[in-house]
Amino acid sequence: MSAAPRKTAAPKRDYDRRKKRGPMRKTGRPLWRQPMLLGLVVLLLGAGGGGGWWAWRQGWLVEIQAQIDAASRSVIAVITPFKLADVTVEGRDYVERSAVLAALNVKPGDSLLGVDLQAARQRLEAIDWVAGATVERRLPDTLYVTMRERRAVALWQNGTEYTLIDRDGRTVRASHMPPGAESLLLLGGPGAPDHVGELLLLLAYEPGVTRQLRAAVWVGQRRWNLVLNNGVEIWLPEEDAVAALQQLAKLDAQHKLLSREFGVVDLRLPDKLYLRKRGPGGDQPPGPV
Repeated sequence: MSAAPRKTAAPKRDYDRRKKRGPMRKTGRPLWRQPMLLGLVVLLLGAGGGGGWWAWRQGWLVEIQAQIDAASRSVIAVITPFKLADVTVEGRDYVERSAVLAALNVKPGDSLLGVDLQAARQRLEAIDWVAGATVERRLPDTLYVTMRERRAVALWQNGTEYTLIDRDGRTVRASHMPPGAESLLLLGGPGAPDHVGELLLLLAYEPGVTRQLRAAVWVGQRRWNLVLNNGVEIWLPEEDAVAALQQLAKLDAQHKLLSREFGVVDLRLPDKLYLRKRGPGGDQPPGPV
């Protein structure tokens, strides 16, 4: 009896072979921790921040905002029924009309709603002789401006030209002389406006002399000559002018120096007083200054 033939397993083909794979392993660093990529991100952020700062510094963003505001006002001008027809200014004595209109930067037909009131007020207050201002819309067609001007304390004669002066030495060439200008103190001499504050302080010590004062002349860029209403000149010293003026007030109370025949009272030397009689016809003779 022969043994049964032995069965052998069929050979496995290549395509039946299945390779077992082990668990997946992470290799390398995450993308966000790669040194090169991290450096690139930092560079981009830095460039963005620096670029934004540079753009702001150069006024680019400000210019864009200004263009947007202008475009907005243009749109308003198209759709609004309120067109500017009149500008009314209250409180203007010294500042010229043209300067006010230039600061407002408006023209007839502009949109009343499109006027930047805050910017217009700031431009008005940038004018030297404007101490404060308000700008209002008065519908349907009027821009109403109220101004508070600095007050003139003197009138400076420079050759044939007269200029108004405030107590801080600011000057303005008015288009017309305001009411009361004829009673202002008259100043003369180059550089006089720059020293008007010192003069006012000096005169405050002797109101009696101040009430008689008609003019003051700044001499040689160093001292004052005072001219009274009766034509008497008081030549003050360069230093200690207050003490000299107080001494003069005492002498005048005793001897009436300022109401007699003297044309010049010379106080330039601290320990001496010189008196000069009036010349023929009431004119005082020339003398050193």
